Amino acid sequence: MRAIRVERIGGLDALQQVVVPVPQPGPGEVRIEVAFAAANWSDIQKRQGVYPDLVSYPAILGAEVSGIVSAVGPGVRGLSTGQRVAALCGARLLGGYADEVVVPADYVLQFPGDLPLNQAAALPLASITAFHLLHTAYRIRAGQVVLMHAIAGSVGLAVTQVAGMAGARVIGTVGRAGKAEQPRRMGAECVIDRSSEDFVERALAFTHGRGVDLVIDSLGGEILPRSFDALRYHGHLINIGEASGEPDFPIRKKLYERSTSMAGFEVLHSAPGSRTWRRGVRFVEDAVARGRLLMPVGAIFPFEEVAAMHAALEGRGTSGKLLLSVAGESPA
Repeated sequence: MRAIRVERIGGLDALQQVVVPVPQPGPGEVRIEVAFAAANWSDIQKRQGVYPDLVSYPAILGAEVSGIVSAVGPGVRGLSTGQRVAALCGARLLGGYADEVVVPADYVLQFPGDLPLNQAAALPLASITAFHLLHTAYRIRAGQVVLMHAIAGSVGLAVTQVAGMAGARVIGTVGRAGKAEQPRRMGAECVIDRSSEDFVERALAFTHGRGVDLVIDSLGGEILPRSFDALRYHGHLINIGEASGEPDFPIRKKLYERSTSMAGFEVLHSAPGSRTWRRGVRFVEDAVARGRLLMPVGAIFPFEEVAAMHAALEGRGTSGKLLLSVAGESPA
């Protein structure tokens, strides 16, 4: 079968199309014939060799997919061949850029049969992440204010919708003009362009000087330390990435300035297969079925143009999810 593999860390030229054996599902696993694979910032980091978790190379990238179940391993219940599904790609979030991928059954989501497979591929990782950010790592409450950096990205759009379902208010930041429309359509009350506005001043003005209850930061760099200044006293910050670089600042000093707190977050620490994990899966499946949770697709790239997909994601000019067409319909 075809696969996109990184033989060694590097730039776009590190993405190589290779032929590898079709994987076989073991106990508790299913194999999925991939229709679409979604692009995530973690794919960029794994290609570059800067992802926080250890990755062994060569590695087939791809953290989430949609497609058709093509084989079922021993002990799997509730899934059968021929089913349309979406899935996270296992504990390492690898393997989705391929014709077929094997994943644990606990990582599979079942959406309505009429949901297009391209839309299904865009939902799993961001939606599950948003649920556990707001309901496991934090306890969001009605009336609270969430500041989401990179709100036009997939996690930002998912957080906006999931927080809104809980009755919270969402504001966010984008890195350039022209990216505010999508978050606003999803329910964001205020979208701040960091290239021309001071997000701390705007956040404090929005909350009448009080500060926001929760900041979710995927940027790091210089954004992370300034984010503490947007928090209320005893507010909380969750860091989920460092797309703008690793921050270098005296964290203890920032924590004490407003008696705030900070945590890191990794979605698979939410214990796939546990009651907590299943609660998140059920929430996402139900929200999608009710039409309350969706993920816009920014662009679909042919399988052979995976480098162009990575380049588009690195350029940070997109909103919504970028997809790789594997066996799905060809992009227009």
